[in-house]
Order: sequence, then structure tokens, then C-alpha cells
Amino acid sequence: MLLIKNPKFSLLSLSFLLSAVANWIYKLALPIMILNITGSAYHAASMFGISFIPWVLFSLFGGVVADSFRKNRIIWIGNLTASVLTIGLLLGFMVRPLNLVLIYTLVFFLSSVDPLVHPSFQSLIPEIVPEKDFVKANANIQTIDNFLSVIGPLVGGGIVTLFGGSITILIAVIFFFLAAIMDLFIPSKSTHHNFSVRTLLSDVKVGAQYSVQQKVIFSGSMMFFFTNFGTNMFEANFMYFMTRNLGLTVFNTTIAMAIAGLGSILAGFVADKVISPFRSGQVLIVSTILAGLATLLLVTTRNYIIIGIILGIVSFLGTINVITYFSLRQKTVPQNLLGRVVAVTRMVSYASIPVGAWFGGYLLNNGFSMTVVILIAGLIRGLTGVVAHFTPLANEK
Repeated sequence: MLLIKNPKFSLLSLSFLLSAVANWIYKLALPIMILNITGSAYHAASMFGISFIPWVLFSLFGGVVADSFRKNRIIWIGNLTASVLTIGLLLGFMVRPLNLVLIYTLVFFLSSVDPLVHPSFQSLIPEIVPEKDFVKANANIQTIDNFLSVIGPLVGGGIVTLFGGSITILIAVIFFFLAAIMDLFIPSKSTHHNFSVRTLLSDVKVGAQYSVQQKVIFSGSMMFFFTNFGTNMFEANFMYFMTRNLGLTVFNTTIAMAIAGLGSILAGFVADKVISPFRSGQVLIVSTILAGLATLLLVTTRNYIIIGIILGIVSFLGTINVITYFSLRQKTVPQNLLGRVVAVTRMVSYASIPVGAWFGGYLLNNGFSMTVVILIAGLIRGLTGVVAHFTPLANEK
């Protein structure tokens, strides 16, 4: 197993696990604490929304930083900064009356760590893992992420219930700090790219131009752009679909979500066997088409178990998709540009998420049924795979 054979990657995986747990529990505690103190659902929701803004503002900058400094140091600084900001958040909640401007500001800066660190994390993997193990490495990371998405709400909610919001945030501080300690022992190559504020825009431009010129990589990011649009038309309205449209309980909905999460976890375990025998472009195209077709099956049932199984199939295919693309990008992009290419392609693929969520809600608010939303979402995802067959992605070698 890669985690046992490669101690460097084991440290990186442990760091990722610790920081991901910290993110989960503080993000669960935050809205609960806001609601308890202010009673305002608006502010609780706004705290969630503000966390996505840094991805737009700082992703490209994070890419330049990743290509300019030792990547382990960037990840170390990110986790250490997150632990300090989380302490600030804990102290901020002790102020009475609660200063919401201060809390919003701290949440904004804390949410800025991920987009600044993510390109370094993704581009560090090729430095410590041989190319033949890229798929296994990305599968391991996705398995950790998907496993936390299944148990995170349960464990995080349990911690908040047992210990309260303040202790929960303190636990997040400890996990961020432990992640930073792990980062100190991960080796990373020095870089010959000099960073300066004056060359920042030109560095971003170089990364963007390379991303567009690499037709296979850019075709993949555009495929994810349309896939995410269709996916989030449905996912943003999932609770409405389950509880209001189908009349199911929150417990039923949670069971369906857990079953869906198992699909993602299974994909992480079998990814290497599924992906390795085929060309990456083929895997991306076929998995996208099948995920779209599977989404359409949601209109055929009202049973929450069957819905969970269908979503599990969609999640399985989606995770295979992500692992394949991450591995392909790491194999084909030069090390000195990988951070910026990660940032650019992630920005492209993420740009459609809020638009897709808005469009799904817009259709529902204007009298269209959830069946229509699901059909459009599934067709967009499936047709995106069909169109991708006629792009350079299909000829990837």
C-alpha cells in the first residue's frame, strides 16, 4: 500500500487528514454558534457563502506562490496560519456584544488559506510520489476526503453537541497545529522561479496561457465546468428534493447521503484498477456520460434507499473522474508550472458551481418541477461527455 511504502506521502496524507478534520469541525461549529448568539439564519448562511469568495480572489495567486517557493513550507505556513486565525475566531466569539464584522473578517481570512495552499498541495505530490503511483496517491487523498464527507457531519455534530462550539473550535486549532507539525517533515524541492509583486501578473498570465495551450488539460477543465453546472443544479436543491418534493424525513435523507458517500469511498479503493488499463481521456469521457445517465434515473423512484444507491453510482463515477484528471495533470504539466495550472483549471471548473446552483433554484421558483431540474442536470452532464469525445481529450495518449 502506498501509504506504507512511501513515508513522505504518508506524512502529507496525515497532514491533509488533520487539516480536513479541523476544517470540518470548525465549519460545523460556526453556524451553530452564530445561531445561538444572534438567532439570525441570515448571518449563519452568510458565513457559509463568504467562504467561497477567496477561491475566486486568491486561487491564481496561490498558483504563483506554489511555483515560487518550497511547497512544504507553503502548506506548513497555511496550516500554522489557520491555527492562529482559528484562535482569533475563538477569542472573537468571546467579545460581547458579538462583533459580526470581526467574525466575518476572520472567517474570510481563514477561508483564504485553502485556495492559497491547494496548488502547492497538488503540485507537491509529483515531487514525493513516482509517476507510476500518481493514481494511487490521488485515490488515497480522495478516499480521505470522501470518508470525511460521510462521517464529518456525524462526528463534528457530535463534538459540538457534547462539548459546545467554543471547545469544538479549540479542537480545530489543535488539529491545524498538528497538521503544521507534520508538514515540517515533508521534503520538497527548491525552486528556481523568483517571486516578486512586479512579476505577479505576468506569472499568472504564463500559467493561464499554458493551461489554454495544453488542449487536453484545458478540454478537461471545460468538461468539469459544464459537469459542475449540471451537478450543482441538482445538489444545491437536494434537501428540497428529498424533504419537500418527496416528503421524506431528514433521517431518510441522511441515510441516502451516507449511501452516496460510500460510492465515493469505494472509488478511492478501486481507482487504480479501474483507471490504469485505459487512457485517461477515455476514462474521463465515459465516466462523465455514465454519471449523466445515472442522474436521470433519479426521476424513476421515490425510495430513499434506491436514491442513495443511484447517487452512490454517480459519486463513484465522479470520484473516478477527479482522480483521473488530477493524475493526468500531474503527469503532463511541467513542475515549474504545475501550481499555476492547478489554480487556473480549478478556477475554470469552479466558476459554474454558483451559476448552476442559482439556475436550479431559479427553475423551481418559476414553477418548474424538480423532475425538470433533474432531467436538465443529467442531460447536461451526459452531453458534456459526448461533446468531450470530439475534443482533444479523446485523443489523449
